[in-house]
Amino acid sequence: MDIRRRSSWFGLLGIAAAVVAPWGGAKAFQEEPAEGPTRVVGSLPDVALDSLVGPLRHDAWRPLGLRSLFSEGWDEAYAPAPGDAPRQTWINNADGAFYRLFVFSYNYARGAPGGGDVQGGDFFLFTPLSRRLELGWFVPFVFSGPDAARPPGSGNWTDFGDLTIAPRVLLAEDRRYTLTTNLFVRTPTGDARNGNGAASLSPDFEFWANPAGRWVARGAVGATVPTNSTPAKRRLQASNPWTGFNASPASFTSFDARLAVGRYVTPADAKYFKNLVLYTAANLHAEVSGGRATYFTLTPGLRFGVGNEWYVLAGLEVPVVGPIPFETQSIFQVIKNF
Repeated sequence: MDIRRRSSWFGLLGIAAAVVAPWGGAKAFQEEPAEGPTRVVGSLPDVALDSLVGPLRHDAWRPLGLRSLFSEGWDEAYAPAPGDAPRQTWINNADGAFYRLFVFSYNYARGAPGGGDVQGGDFFLFTPLSRRLELGWFVPFVFSGPDAARPPGSGNWTDFGDLTIAPRVLLAEDRRYTLTTNLFVRTPTGDARNGNGAASLSPDFEFWANPAGRWVARGAVGATVPTNSTPAKRRLQASNPWTGFNASPASFTSFDARLAVGRYVTPADAKYFKNLVLYTAANLHAEVSGGRATYFTLTPGLRFGVGNEWYVLAGLEVPVVGPIPFETQSIFQVIKNF
């Protein structure tokens, strides 16, 4: 077997403490006997570099169990999982699986509280560093919402939104399922005038499952805890409580739950609409401090490939239980797997 060897001296800040134990003793790439495909292991920089930019080795994938969480996978390069249905990201849902891709996203919400509409552009990036560890980057490079510092209907405040970074750990994976745990760290890079400027921690557990045929279910349970909430910020952010990544609440502690179900209706080699999936995603945020409001929305959506690992997605988010943050929200995305 030809094993690619690379050297790298760049530092991967913020992950060394999380992986120092599993990586102890790993040196150059080497093969270790294991059931199924040969296990290819290596040092932290080598595995991270291969995971980020190396060729995807589908033949190197093998199941990982929860019992081996601290002993296997940390020193192996990312490999996409096989199966009857692709593990691909959808709009407004929990991922539940690892990816190597980037996303350009645009959202337009009508009828926001205080008058006017809300719209924004985002860039998402998923960067696997091994079979077990990945970082998600959620960059709202523009966000425009009603200006809470001016009288209602006076116009929007447009600015950079709140950057979110998410360390993600793969707990277990087989051909039919994936389990992950994640910590979404929201940073106050935006402005409270349009509902941003919030810092919070959102830990959760996520799953992806292919129970039968090409049906897929995915979901998550977790919580959001603000870390910089002040009376002034709460007053400004009350005009738009759902802001930031995946409409996470800005100014209150919440219980968060997500569930999506869909079916792939075309094959990967279809002439048009490759791997077309139709799905519906449900999102729930229930206040557990600072109020008793419950926010619940449904998002029917679709995704299909257009060739060369490019995908197009569209979804329409409809609030069902409020206070209603908007009437409807249209979301469009373009994704590239790399």
